[in-house]
Amino acid sequence: MSHVFLETDGRPLDAEFEVWDGPNNTPTRMKVYSEDGRMRPINAFVENPQKGLRGETLTVKNSGPMEFPINAGVGSVGGGLAGTESPYMSENDLRGFRRPTPSTKRGQRVQGGALKTFPLDYSVEAAQVTITTEGMPMNAKVELWGTSSHIKQVAEIYNDDGKKRPFACIIDLPGGSNTIAVYNEGPMTYPIDVVVEPVARMEGWDGTEQKFGGSLAPW
Repeated sequence: MSHVFLETDGRPLDAEFEVWDGPNNTPTRMKVYSEDGRMRPINAFVENPQKGLRGETLTVKNSGPMEFPINAGVGSVGGGLAGTESPYMSENDLRGFRRPTPSTKRGQRVQGGALKTFPLDYSVEAAQVTITTEGMPMNAKVELWGTSSHIKQVAEIYNDDGKKRPFACIIDLPGGSNTIAVYNEGPMTYPIDVVVEPVARMEGWDGTEQKFGGSLAPW
């Protein structure tokens, strides 16, 4: 598994990265946007199911204008992190990490063409999003919403096999309450399973969470 880290010096981040696996085969494609690449960088994991048999090539393209450069790093999980190490993303934390495993408590099935939102309270400083399928292609969009329909970050993901190549990323959430929205842009026959769970809390958090959607809300 590889770790992809993209950031800027505070300017917008607009990039694409792909996994090349042999001639004319692109099993993973991702298009990402962040309005502030320093405050909200891109932390994503890319699975290589052929590990030990053959290697793959990962390409990064800056889709923004010349005035908006990006810093990009790619590293192997367990062999050092790419980019800036964070308190919740230390090398020791990632050693031995192989594949995201959806939580049965938080996993949500999202049918083709549907939208699922995950409100997060002010105490969450970072959350991990994991998307898998039952072996079918994955075509999804993940958005970070602020207040008043403000979209802070976007990732459009395609994987040819969401079981062998699950999508996983860590989203930084500085400043107040946020909502993570996941769209399944595939057909009805290609559902996806989504897990959103906090990985970092603000200092001094008292252990209580805000409730959204009433007492029946599952998060």
